[in-house]
Amino acid sequence: MFRACITVVCLTLLAGQSLSQETEQQRQQKKQQQAKKALENKKDDVFEEMDTKNLTLRFFDALNGKEIAGATVSVNGEEFSTDSEGKVLFPAPEEDGFYPVSFRAEGYVPVDFKIEIMVGTLFFNRFSVSPLLDVKNLRVVLDWDASPADLDAHFVKQGNFHISFRDMRTLQDGSGQLDRDDMDGYGPETITLKEVSRNGTYSFFVHNYTDGSNSSTQNLSRSKGTVKVFGDGRLLNVFQVPRNATGNYWQVFKIVNGGIIDINRLTNKGE
Repeated sequence: MFRACITVVCLTLLAGQSLSQETEQQRQQKKQQQAKKALENKKDDVFEEMDTKNLTLRFFDALNGKEIAGATVSVNGEEFSTDSEGKVLFPAPEEDGFYPVSFRAEGYVPVDFKIEIMVGTLFFNRFSVSPLLDVKNLRVVLDWDASPADLDAHFVKQGNFHISFRDMRTLQDGSGQLDRDDMDGYGPETITLKEVSRNGTYSFFVHNYTDGSNSSTQNLSRSKGTVKVFGDGRLLNVFQVPRNATGNYWQVFKIVNGGIIDINRLTNKGE
């Protein structure tokens, strides 16, 4: 009977392991499908913009990467509604520059930001929005283009924790976690803290994992990386990766005494 119990336990463990492996495999397949769809969307946007002379904005859920349909979007004062793919088409402005955008959707943080038009086209047209969160929570969202495929978000509290895919994904007390990891380009990659201590010192940086330790690359600078900080029930900050810069780490911001301090520079090491 003892041997039978051992057999049952072993079979149970093996079944659980197989289920875990299957779930991980399904997760990777889903991410690959999302990356493929994102690339197809990008190609579709180019052809559609050429045909219609309109520009495209796409909106995604920061926690699951899914399209946000039925949102109200205002671009330079003109109102639109996102379709089933989370996109809006709007007339291309006659002049290059920065134009105001507002996004409103049930269940999501209301956001206002600016888009950059360069040579008659959008510099970057993907925007991930946080679902509503407690006013004490802080959520940081990273979006980027197709390349480099794997950018890693890191959130560090000095002398306490380090949240990232390769360090601690979820804090033991549940007060912080990596909500979504992306290894196939575009993002979003998202980290949430339940509360920020006014006595703590925090830093958020991005590592170009695809290029490893290659400190001479400009691929991170070319990634069109965008970091959005949500807190206090609103969008607090938007950071864009510095252009024409060299380095494999993007030091985005620090939090000291409860205040966000801009860093926004590329370096060759994480902090």
